[in-house]
Amino acid sequence: MVDRIFRAIRLDWTVFQEIAEDESAMSQAAIIVAVVTFISSIGTAIGVLIGGGAFGRAVLSFFGDWIINGILIGWIGWAIITYFVGTAMFQGKTDIPEMMRVLGYASAPKLLGLLGFIPCVGWIFALAGWLLSLIAGVIAVREAMEFETSQAIVTVVIGVIIAIVISLILGLFGLGGSFTAGVFG
Repeated sequence: MVDRIFRAIRLDWTVFQEIAEDESAMSQAAIIVAVVTFISSIGTAIGVLIGGGAFGRAVLSFFGDWIINGILIGWIGWAIITYFVGTAMFQGKTDIPEMMRVLGYASAPKLLGLLGFIPCVGWIFALAGWLLSLIAGVIAVREAMEFETSQAIVTVVIGVIIAIVISLILGLFGLGGSFTAGVFG
C-alpha cells in the first residue's frame, strides 16, 4: 500500500491502472482517504485556532472538512459523479467501486494539507496538494475509464465543479466544513 501511495503522489499512471484492476484495494483506498482527510483537516483546524478563531469553530471546521467535504463529497460523491459524467459523456468503461478505488489513491497528495496552518504560506501547501490530487484524479479517471486524457480532463472538471457546488450548498445549510466555520465563526 505504501509503495502505491508514493507512486500515486509521483503521478505514476501504472499504479492507477493496477488499482483499477485490484478489487481488493477498496479498503486501502478508504484508509488513504480517511487518513489524508483527517490529517488535512487537522491542518485546517490548527489554522482556524492560529488565526484567532474560537475552539468551537475549529472543531466544526475539522469535522466538516473531514466527514462532509473529505469523505462524503470529496471521495464518495466525486467518484459517483465522475462515474456518471464519464460513462454518460464518453462511454467510459468502469463502475463506481473502481472509481472509488482510483480516486481514493489519487487523494494521497492532499497530505500537504497538514501544512495548511503555517501563517502566510500554508494555503500554498494545501492548494498544491489539492492541485496534485486533481492531476492524479485525471490520470486515475483516464486509466479506470479507458479513454483519452482530454476526455478525463473534461470528466474531472465537470465532476469537481458539481462537487464544489454541492459542498457550498451544504455549507449554506450548516453542513459543510471550512465554509460553515466561516459562516458560524
